[in-house]
Amino acid sequence: MAANGAYTAFSSPDLSLALSPGIYHDIQHFLFREAILLDHRRFDEWTELLANDVVFRIPARFAREIGIALPPGTDYFHDDRRALTARIKQLQQRAAAAGPHAAVIQTRRLITNVVACPCDRDEYNVLSYLLLTRSGPGEAQTTVISAERHDRLRGPAHKIRIVRREIVIDPRRADTDIEMYF
Repeated sequence: MAANGAYTAFSSPDLSLALSPGIYHDIQHFLFREAILLDHRRFDEWTELLANDVVFRIPARFAREIGIALPPGTDYFHDDRRALTARIKQLQQRAAAAGPHAAVIQTRRLITNVVACPCDRDEYNVLSYLLLTRSGPGEAQTTVISAERHDRLRGPAHKIRIVRREIVIDPRRADTDIEMYF
């Protein structure tokens, strides 16, 4: 990724990239499966999709746009595998403390506009759009949040792993629950 936030893998206006239809399908299937795992709170299976050297980040410009002041050179969210695993454990602990009959927040992730290109041996840069709906128990309205995701995926079809994810959230909302963006 370029320092100015532009995703260099897609700097060319020609997005007809050199992937076989089979690899493209495998990448799409991986992203769809990941969304299902998260929506169904199958977090242990989801963490298996992460490479050991994974990094998730939300750029500081998002934080500034929603009114959060950050020191220069920092990200709003920048986690490695250990930090992501700790966040998942916190989510699971909160769910366990609420009890088995507690109403939970329902999410649906719709993954669209997937564009992928090879970058290294068995690695792919992938751009996708995320439309996430979120509704809590007793809430009259559903929150709809959109984002653009820039991923680096690694591995053959049956062993694809997320190496890097940058999430650029569209809405300018200060009440965003960051854990919903995995």
